[in-house]
Amino acid sequence: MSEKFSLKWNDFGSNVSKSFGKLRTEDYLKDVTLVGDDHTQLSAHKLVLSACSEYFKEIFTKNKHANTLLCLEGLSKQEIPNVLDYMYNGEVHIFQEDLDQFLSIAQRLRLEGLLEDGSETNEQQSTQETNEYIEERCSTQPYEEKPSTPLD
Repeated sequence: MSEKFSLKWNDFGSNVSKSFGKLRTEDYLKDVTLVGDDHTQLSAHKLVLSACSEYFKEIFTKNKHANTLLCLEGLSKQEIPNVLDYMYNGEVHIFQEDLDQFLSIAQRLRLEGLLEDGSETNEQQSTQETNEYIEERCSTQPYEEKPSTPLD
């Protein structure tokens, strides 16, 4: 029997992360439309949403339609892009006064990286507990806009 070789893509994680970020801004392969309370519609990718949220994963597992339309009750046209930025880029830049609302939405949608490991979330969780958890798990440094530089 011949010897088996293992080929490993060393930068796989960073390349997947970059690809998610590119998908966020490019308008192809999108197969789900998210609709907020104000009837704003944003297209996204089921694969990305499923990878980042048990909420979306459960919906897409049960729904086999090619182009799904999801109404996200309680989310506005400002909040849906914040959620998508977090899922596609692994970070979001929001004002401090919007943080509690974003964390509430994150709990509702069960966003990866903002949930306690191995436990179901409780929407009644106190703001203090949530803030302590976020400080422990995430970087919450103030965001400073950097001047854009041309790509090489």
